[in-house]
Order: sequence, then C-alpha cells, then structure tokens
Amino acid sequence: MQKLHGAFYNHMLHCSVEQEYRSIVVLNGEIPDSSFFKQDIPVIAVDGGANKLLSIGVKPDLVIGDLDSINPNLRANLNTVYLPDQDYCDFSKAMAHLKTVKLLPSIVTGITGGAIDHILQNINFFLSTDSIFYMPSPPMVGYALQKGISYFSSLLKNTKISLLGIPKAQISTKGLKWELCHSNLAFPGKNSCFNRSLGNELSIEIHSGVCLAMIYLEAVNDDGVY
Repeated sequence: MQKLHGAFYNHMLHCSVEQEYRSIVVLNGEIPDSSFFKQDIPVIAVDGGANKLLSIGVKPDLVIGDLDSINPNLRANLNTVYLPDQDYCDFSKAMAHLKTVKLLPSIVTGITGGAIDHILQNINFFLSTDSIFYMPSPPMVGYALQKGISYFSSLLKNTKISLLGIPKAQISTKGLKWELCHSNLAFPGKNSCFNRSLGNELSIEIHSGVCLAMIYLEAVNDDGVY
C-alpha cells in the first residue's frame, strides 16, 4: 500500500495541474493507511473523518463540522472548529473555513465509501473546490478540469482513465486508445469511461465546460487483450 501512495505523489510531480496543496482533507469514507498522511502539510478531518483517522493511528491537526459524528470519548482531545449550520454539508463548511485560513487547495480523501447519495453529494461539491481527490482502492486520482490543456507524463501503458462532462464538456485528447476530438461529454449522457493510455504521456484539452477526470495509478490488463 505504501508503494501505491508513493505512486500517487510521483504522479503529482508529473502532471501540469500540480499545485502547492496546502492540506489533506479527510471525509468519512474509505481512506488510505497511515503512511499516506506522512507529509508536511496539515491533516484536516471533516467531522466523522476524525474517527477514520484515529482508527489508523493518525491524529488530525483539525476537525471541522457540526461534530455530531465524532466519538465523544475522543473529541475532548482534538482541536475542533464547531460549525452547526445545517443549511450546508460538513464538507462544504470545512472547505469554506480552509479557504479563509489559506489551506486550499487540498488533497481530498474519503470521498467514496458508504451510501451512494453521500458519495454523489461529495463529488458534487468537490467539483467546485479547485482541489483533487485520492481514492486508495482501486488507487485513483480525480481532477475537475476546466478550459485549457492538462498534461500527464508518468502514466503506465494501459492506465485506465475515465472522463465525464459535469454536467457537460467538449474535450480533445492525445494519448488515449480511444481518442476524443471535440467530443461532447455530458452527465447524464455520453462519456468516456474506462479508456486506456497508449503510453506514458497524455494531454487532455477542455474546450468548454468542466470535466471530471479520473486517472488510475495502476495499469490494467484486460482479459483477452495481449
């Protein structure tokens, strides 16, 4: 697992959307093991994400939310920001707070796992954060790409890549098995799921709209393809 986390950080060094990520935000979903959090940036738990971190021996630097999901026996020993406003989800409130204290953009994890409506809500809000997400199983990095060209140069051949227009985007690519040329993607509608890289370099150009790009960190060997 630690090797896969290393693959994530190596991936970040070889893509043009690399930024100076200022925090790791942990939601109450599936998270990596403790080795992922051994970076020199703050670890921020969103409410119940604190329970997930503590269960793997990681104490968050800060916990943000309405705090209704944190084990009360553990809460007293944590640095918390209580935000009770029920008109907004804890993820939204946490990111707004991090913006005010200049801890964005973030690497978000724990975005998947649990109820499908919760996952969709997490992704819905993620798209507006100018951050990235990391999913440990299967290992994947997610980006919300906007107008312009993004380059990736550390891919393995047959890396699985999915591109979705959210809610719509016009996209061209170079370096995929099934190339896109001014293709109109939409959700709901037609998208490019489970595409494959031809080599280690890929460019994705967004002509208009927003594209949710999900890039796996392991090559895929399809049955029957040699």
